Amino acid sequence: MPAAPSRRHHFPIALALTLGWPVLAVAADDPAAETVNEDKQPVVLGTVTVAASTQPGYTVEESHSATKLDLSLRDTPQSITVITRQRMDDQNLQSLRSVLDNTTGVYSYAYDSERVVFTSRGFLVDNTLYDGIPVASDQNTSAVDATLDTALFERIEIVRGATGLLTGAGSPSAAVNLVRKHADSRSFDGEASFVAGSWNNYRAVGDLSTPLNRSGTIRARVVGVYQNADSYTDLYNNEKTVFYGIVDADLAPRTRLSVGYGYQQTLPQANTWGSFPLFFSDGTRTDWKRSVTTAAQSSYWNIRTQNGFAQFDHAFDNGWTLRTTAQRRIVDGRSNLYYLYGFPDPVTGEGLVPFAYRANDANRQTSVDTYLNGKFDLFGRKHEFVLGALGSWLRLDTDEFAPGEIADPGNFFKWDGSVPPPEFASEGSLVVRDRTRQSAAYSALRLSLADPLRVILGARYSSWKSDRFDLYGANEADVQNFRKLTPYAGAILDLSQQFSLFTSYTKIFNPQNNLTREGQYLDPLDGRSVEAGIKGSHFDSRLNTALTFFDTRQDNAAIIDEGHFVLDDETRRRQAYLQVDGTRTRGVEADISGQPIKDWNLSIGVSHYAMKDGDGNTIKGYIPRTLVRSFTTYRLGGALQDLTIGGGVNWQSENHVSVESPSGFTEVRQRAYSLLGLMARYRVTSQLSVQLNGENLLDKKYYVIDEYGNLYYGPPASVSATVRYGF
Repeated sequence: MPAAPSRRHHFPIALALTLGWPVLAVAADDPAAETVNEDKQPVVLGTVTVAASTQPGYTVEESHSATKLDLSLRDTPQSITVITRQRMDDQNLQSLRSVLDNTTGVYSYAYDSERVVFTSRGFLVDNTLYDGIPVASDQNTSAVDATLDTALFERIEIVRGATGLLTGAGSPSAAVNLVRKHADSRSFDGEASFVAGSWNNYRAVGDLSTPLNRSGTIRARVVGVYQNADSYTDLYNNEKTVFYGIVDADLAPRTRLSVGYGYQQTLPQANTWGSFPLFFSDGTRTDWKRSVTTAAQSSYWNIRTQNGFAQFDHAFDNGWTLRTTAQRRIVDGRSNLYYLYGFPDPVTGEGLVPFAYRANDANRQTSVDTYLNGKFDLFGRKHEFVLGALGSWLRLDTDEFAPGEIADPGNFFKWDGSVPPPEFASEGSLVVRDRTRQSAAYSALRLSLADPLRVILGARYSSWKSDRFDLYGANEADVQNFRKLTPYAGAILDLSQQFSLFTSYTKIFNPQNNLTREGQYLDPLDGRSVEAGIKGSHFDSRLNTALTFFDTRQDNAAIIDEGHFVLDDETRRRQAYLQVDGTRTRGVEADISGQPIKDWNLSIGVSHYAMKDGDGNTIKGYIPRTLVRSFTTYRLGGALQDLTIGGGVNWQSENHVSVESPSGFTEVRQRAYSLLGLMARYRVTSQLSVQLNGENLLDKKYYVIDEYGNLYYGPPASVSATVRYGF
C-alpha cells in the first residue's frame, strides 16, 4: 500500500459536508408518516435517560463508572476525575491523549509519533470502556488509544486504581470510560467550530441534533470532524476524518433503543518509528533541534477504527432498569515504517543503521453486556443492587512483509527523509495471531446501614481464555486459561453534610504479554489494592473535593531486564522482562473540581507515589513521582461579561532512564518542569464566540522519557484560534 498523499485540498470539501448535514437531517422528518396528535405533549422518558445534556462546569452530579451503581462522586469509594464537555472545549482538548495529559495522576510518554502510552500510579493504563463496556487496548501499545477524537463524547470519566469489578483483567492504574453523545434534543439544534493553530493545524467540527418525527420520540444526532495538521517535527503530517451518528428512539414511555456508529481514520505521513540518536559515536551527547526526525518521507501508519453499537433500556414500574448493549469494534492498521539506529559520527554524520517494516493489522472485537439495576427497601432503609453479565470475543491478526535491501541513510546532518523505500515482499507472513474470549458475571450491592454509613459489596467472576501466537516471542502458540473471582468492598461514612470518609478494597488480576529473556510469558499480575480518604461535596454539588491515600501490592510485576532481549538480530529485537514479586506502591492524590462561585470553573489535581520492589529498591524511575494538573476559567462581569479568561499549569517532578551509549548503558535525567497554558474566549453574540488557546507559552524545552530509552522533545510553544457557532 503506497503512502497516502497529502489531502489538504480536501479541507473545503469536508467543510461543505459538515455544513450540509442540516439539509439531510431536516429531510428525514416525514410529516405524512406521523400519526401522533400535534397537540399531544412529548413523552418524557424519565429514569431511562441514557446521557445528560452538555454538562456545564467541570464536574458532574453522578457517575456509575466505578461500580455501575448511580453514585455521586462523594459516594464513589475510589478516586475519579471527570473531564466534562465544557472542560474539553475550554482547553481545546481534541484527542484522548490531550484529555489524559490533563488528568490527575496520569503521565504519558511515546515510543514514536504514533505509539503513546499512559501510566497512573506507576502502572500501564490499559482499561478503556465505551459507556461502561470494556474494549481491547491499542494493539501497538497495550494501552488506551491516544488518538481517539473527543468530539464524539459528552464527557470522559477516569477511575484511578484497580477496577476489576467492571473490567475484569487489568492493571491497578485507571479505567477510562468514554461517555458517548446521545440524541437528547427534541428540536433541531447544533454547533459548528473551526480551529486554526500552529504548524498548519486546521480542524472543522459539526455536531447536529434533530427530531425525526413531530413528537420527538425518535431523534438523531451526527458529529463530523475533519482535521489536517503538520507538526513541530520535520516532514510530519496527519489527516484525520471522524464521523459519528446515533438514533435514539423512545419505543414506549419507559423503553428506549439507541443505535449508533462511529468511524475514525488517521493518515499520518513521515511518522517516526522510535526516537533519534542521543549520543555520537565518540560518546558525546547530541543536541538536536526540537524538529529533529528520523522518519522517511515514504513512511505511514494508517489506522481506521469503526464502532457500531445498539443499546436497549427499559424501566420497570417498580423503578428497576434493564440495559442490554451489543458492540462491534473493528480496527485496521496499515504501516510502512522506517527507523535509524546507532550512533552517528560527530563530523560526517554517518554510521546509523536503517531498519524498515511493513505490516497489516486486523482487530475484531464483539461484546455483549446486560445488567439489571434498582433500589429496594429492607429493614426500613433503601438499598441498591446491580447484577449483570458480559461476553467478549477478540480476534487479532498481524501480517508482516519482509523488506528487501535498505538504502544507507548517509550523512544524518543532511537528513531530509528522501531515502528510497525498500521493496517489500508481495505476500505477508503471519507474525501475531490472538484469539481471546472473556465472559463474566458481576454484581454490586449498596447497603444503607445507618444514616451516615453506606457499604458497597461486589464481586466479578471472570473466565479468560487466550490462544496467542507471536513470532517475536516464544515462536509457538501460547494458550492461557484463567478463571478468577474479583471481590470488591467499599464504605462511606458521612462526617457532616459536606464531608465523608471512604475506603475500598479490590483484588488485581492481569494476564501479561511481556516475555522473559528465554521467551516465556510472564505469569499474570496478581495482588490487591486499598484506598482510603475523605471526599467533599460543596455548593449544592457544584464543587467536589477528594483526598485519597492508596496502597497497592502485587506479585509477578514486569520490570525491564536491562541489556537483555528476547531476540536481538538484524531483523528482530524485543525487550526482555524480569518477573518481580512483592512490589508495593503507596501514594496520595488530591482533587478539586467544579464551580465554587458563579462563572468560575476550576480543576486542580496533585498526585505523588512511591514504587518499590520486594527488596525495597525504587523501580520504574522513568515515570515522574509527582504530578500537578491544574486549569481554571473565569467569566468577567460588568462591561466585560462577554469575556472569559483562563489558564493552568501542568508540573512534573524529575524522572530518569538508563539508555544505551557507545560505552554501554548510562543514565539520562529530565529535570522537573512546568508547562503554562492560557485561554481567552469572547462571546460575540449569544450564538457566536471566538477563543484563543496557548500551550507551553514559556517555550520550555524538555524530553519525554519512556522505559526503553526512546526520548523525544515535547512540543514547543503553540497557539490556536477557535470560532464556534451554536444554533
